[in-house]
Amino acid sequence: MMEALFAHPESSVMFTLALVALVLVSIFKEDFFRPSTLYFLVQMVMLGVSYLQFLPMMSDFNYSTWLVWGGGMFCFLVGCYVTDFAWKSAGGPPLQKKLEVHGEYNWVCHFFLSFSAFAYFFVGVLGVISVAGNLVLLTDNPSQWLTGKDNDVLKYADFFTSGAMVVGLFAVASFKSMNPVRWVRYASRFMVLFTILLSFATYPSRGINMLCLGMFMILFNYLRGRFSWRSLAVVTVFVCIFFVAVASLKGQYGNSDVTDSKIAKEVALLPYKYVANNYWNLDYAFNRYSDIPEHDWTYGIDAFFGVTHLLHIGDGLQSNFGWDTPFNESVVKYTGLNTIPYLWDAYKDFGLPGIFLLPFFFGVLFTYSYHKMAVAKNPFMLLLTATFMMWIILWNFTTGYKQSMYWVWMSFFFFVCTVSSGKRSILPADPAVVGEIPEQDCGDHKIACECK
Repeated sequence: MMEALFAHPESSVMFTLALVALVLVSIFKEDFFRPSTLYFLVQMVMLGVSYLQFLPMMSDFNYSTWLVWGGGMFCFLVGCYVTDFAWKSAGGPPLQKKLEVHGEYNWVCHFFLSFSAFAYFFVGVLGVISVAGNLVLLTDNPSQWLTGKDNDVLKYADFFTSGAMVVGLFAVASFKSMNPVRWVRYASRFMVLFTILLSFATYPSRGINMLCLGMFMILFNYLRGRFSWRSLAVVTVFVCIFFVAVASLKGQYGNSDVTDSKIAKEVALLPYKYVANNYWNLDYAFNRYSDIPEHDWTYGIDAFFGVTHLLHIGDGLQSNFGWDTPFNESVVKYTGLNTIPYLWDAYKDFGLPGIFLLPFFFGVLFTYSYHKMAVAKNPFMLLLTATFMMWIILWNFTTGYKQSMYWVWMSFFFFVCTVSSGKRSILPADPAVVGEIPEQDCGDHKIACECK
């Protein structure tokens, strides 16, 4: 490892910058999930790992690729800092360590409406059973259903990939800092655990199930207590173990035991491939051979594929115009590793300006959403921001806004939170926050409420 660091100074610089950022966040007790911090850390660590060049396919970036990658990050960070400055200038309050709802919110209504999202997810569960004969994890050969993009189980992907949506809706109701209704908290915690386990058994994919855990972790960070660097280190180790376990389940190590010393190298290289191939593909996409035609400009239409797919017209548009599907056929450098950072989609959808304007737009949007959590009257802004944070984490692999499942999530989040707002709950929100009574009278008012 040390030899690789000395041989590739790019990795050393990026790891050093990431370490400095982690130290500063820890010293000043900042939030690891702040959009600007999260984007910087993810990009530095991921590209630093890739530049170790454990495989020859991870070639050095061309200058144009450095401009795309660095320019995109610069514009995103500028968007974040401009919004930070505007929020502070307008007198916006800082984010609390534990968030709460600043208004009347009916948590009982929220709890029961969340089952509408669970029903949507459960349609996918039943669909998988109808095709595979059982939950995929419980079939005789799970790898049969986890490999390839054409098996019939994936017809229900829009449904069973929504487990994280269900986890999010029940998770916000699981913490005392936000929800005062005890029985709803306990029932919601059960539903969070049940949904995570059911999602894994239904389709034990790395991405889908890490979304479930990621959603819960981000909400835990804001409702129970901020994560430290030690907690993040433990989570990283868990992710690596989970990655290897699912790879073994999918048969990606063949028929050998992953503990076999003969395949120890492959066990280590497979996660590296999944990280590094995104940058292989990015560099290849912007520096393709002269005899390979460049992808057609989509005039911004394909940027809305997440919506058009749900309307059953997105796939037809891609086919008729010869655009890539979400499997990025034209820029895959290594068969089977088809992911690429979101900057490629920004380019093919909006041209060269999109590489810089789209990250700036998202920097503004994500940071504004982040600050609005401090004054939100319902959990919608928290759930929306948690979704955005997962986009940032996964932007090296997929383009969040072009995936239909996220649009479904946001629709359910808006529906449940809007309907449940402005309605008195069994136990009301803190009257001092709502503004119904003076703060000094809150103690007596709470006692009276609990004795009714």
